[in-house]
Amino acid sequence: MKRGVVVLAVVCTLFLAEKIKADEARTYYYQMVCGSEKDFSKKPGAKPIGLKLRNQLENRFRWKHFAELTHGECVLPSDHGTVIVKLPENRELRLHRNGKQLEAQLFRNGQVVRTTRTAIDLEPMIMGGDQVQEGCWFVILRSDKPTTMTVAAEKN
Repeated sequence: MKRGVVVLAVVCTLFLAEKIKADEARTYYYQMVCGSEKDFSKKPGAKPIGLKLRNQLENRFRWKHFAELTHGECVLPSDHGTVIVKLPENRELRLHRNGKQLEAQLFRNGQVVRTTRTAIDLEPMIMGGDQVQEGCWFVILRSDKPTTMTVAAEKN
């Protein structure tokens, strides 16, 4: 009988620990990147992207040049939380958490461009915005801190 109570207590503790972990706030890092055939080295505010991300984008998309327009981090509250991130050029990223699912929406000029749903423990997510003749834009959402952000923080 004693052994059964101990086993039940351990199982309940593990269940509650997993529930608490799932309900805690999560930090996500975002980068807004544009891709083009044109070189961005002279564009004001554009910064080179990290080698790892560059390789991922070059393997998936036809553009030769990529540059980061902005980056940052946001904390998504526990269950049923929403965060709105303002991006350059009338763009916006909205993150909504519903249990163990994350919904990410990209907006441009108030209109939804893309909606993606994934698990809250996401691998890096690349969401493409609208594409024009001379280029395109992406938002990368990830749970690990990009190396370009770490380097920038160390320089400041």
